[in-house]
Amino acid sequence: MPARAGWAARLALVALGTGLGLVAGEAFFRLVPFERVKYEVRYGHFSGNVVGRFLEYDPVLTFRNRRGASFPDTGVRINSLGLRGPEVAVAKPPGVRRVLCLGDSCTFGAAHPYPEILQQILDARAPGRFEVLNGGVIGYTSLHGLEWFERELSPLRPDVVTLYFGWNDMWREKDSAVRAWFKRRVAGEAAPRLRSYLWEAASRGLTYVESSFGRSSLQVPPEQYRAVLARFARLGRERGFEPVYLTAPSGFDGDRTPQWLVRQGFVARGDSAAQLRRTYNRIVVEVTERERLPLVDGAADFERSGGRALFGDPDYDPIHPNDAGYRRIAAALADRLLELESAAGAASARR
Repeated sequence: MPARAGWAARLALVALGTGLGLVAGEAFFRLVPFERVKYEVRYGHFSGNVVGRFLEYDPVLTFRNRRGASFPDTGVRINSLGLRGPEVAVAKPPGVRRVLCLGDSCTFGAAHPYPEILQQILDARAPGRFEVLNGGVIGYTSLHGLEWFERELSPLRPDVVTLYFGWNDMWREKDSAVRAWFKRRVAGEAAPRLRSYLWEAASRGLTYVESSFGRSSLQVPPEQYRAVLARFARLGRERGFEPVYLTAPSGFDGDRTPQWLVRQGFVARGDSAAQLRRTYNRIVVEVTERERLPLVDGAADFERSGGRALFGDPDYDPIHPNDAGYRRIAAALADRLLELESAAGAASARR
């Protein structure tokens, strides 16, 4: 009997210790959500990431542009709304068509992002008629853009919203919170009644580790990407703006994938980043055809007009165009926006 009692006492202590550990873990991750921990590793204090200084933690989006920040050495200024550029009034100026450019680092841009160049072109061709806002955020997927727009940017009441996404959507998953957003925002699933922060931390931690080896799933798989783009089309009809979709040009050398994308877990070994890019661009084209909405086919335009020459170092970075590439994107967008304005004016005159 004493031996059995001893084993029972030990098992009880193990069970008690396990239970207390689970309770402590649940309490810890309620106080410090795992997304905050992951943000600090990826972009924050522990990352060493050079672009992290432009970002700050957000409890819903995980990260966002650092509001009210200025970086004179790079020419980057971020206003209090989190948009790159000077302060703007929420109320739209009378008689002005407001254009909100949503996207990732390709929209956030380098020294002279394409929204800035677009503003210059429109000022020259249609003085005083357009206001261009840069809503690009480094690392954002289309789901980040959708969540930010619905949560905060919709009150800006843009007339046009341009959508230049896809790169971070097609990378292996690093921000697993986007799956919950898809279920809630796009698929219309109800939030679970019971939520374990400890369980979420464990599952998202596993995903984060798997992404380092390129083994996690895509951040926003193709059919989810299609659904998000279609959601923007519905929002445009409901809230009175016109979505303009862009395909993302790339500077790949055939189907060759730069090895740093594999080493950092953005793509799995054996994946073709170029093929993934074509898949996501094809979805953009199909959505615009089905929804009968404007398209600026940057990918096709770059292929016709110089391709890899419109990227600074395409062997290493086939993602971000050079200054000439950004100017080409801005010029194509300007043509499209002026066409839309002319068509809207003609329709109004007929009424």
